[in-house]
Amino acid sequence: WNAQGNQTTCNVTGFTSIVGALMSSLYNCSLNIYSLAIVKYNKRDSYIQKKMEPFLHGVPIVISLAFGFAQLATQGYNSDGSLGTTCITPIYHPPHCIGIEDGQVREGFKIPCGRGRDGPSAIIFHGVFFLLFVGSPLTIGETLWMMYRHVSRQERRMGRYGEGALNHSAPQENNN
Repeated sequence: WNAQGNQTTCNVTGFTSIVGALMSSLYNCSLNIYSLAIVKYNKRDSYIQKKMEPFLHGVPIVISLAFGFAQLATQGYNSDGSLGTTCITPIYHPPHCIGIEDGQVREGFKIPCGRGRDGPSAIIFHGVFFLLFVGSPLTIGETLWMMYRHVSRQERRMGRYGEGALNHSAPQENNN
């Protein structure tokens, strides 16, 4: 029952975790930008299909795969040695590596201690987390705020011209 896998399964798990998390986060940004184009900028479907849609799909796919393959190339998918890990730790330094120099393989193990330390995998790892936890929420929050402000202003303008159905504070006629 204590199946641990090997470095290949760790690479596959780490790659799918990073690419999946990044792609879903960046696609949420794309959906918000799409909504902003329709709500605030009143863009037509033909414009969106020709000018925007390639970027709305391409940017999340290219960025996610680029980060995923960069981590793979720099040996950035490593287990931290605990059970149930997702193999996204950029440097391999589990408990059995304490007191062992980087590059050495402890008896009974196959992966060298400190794997991933020599490359830029930690920088790439932090770039991924910046996009996930700073860049995406800021983009989503800003686009939602822009849509809210636009709709709120539009509703106020229409309310001045007798559009009582859009003005919830206006008295409603009773036809009974």
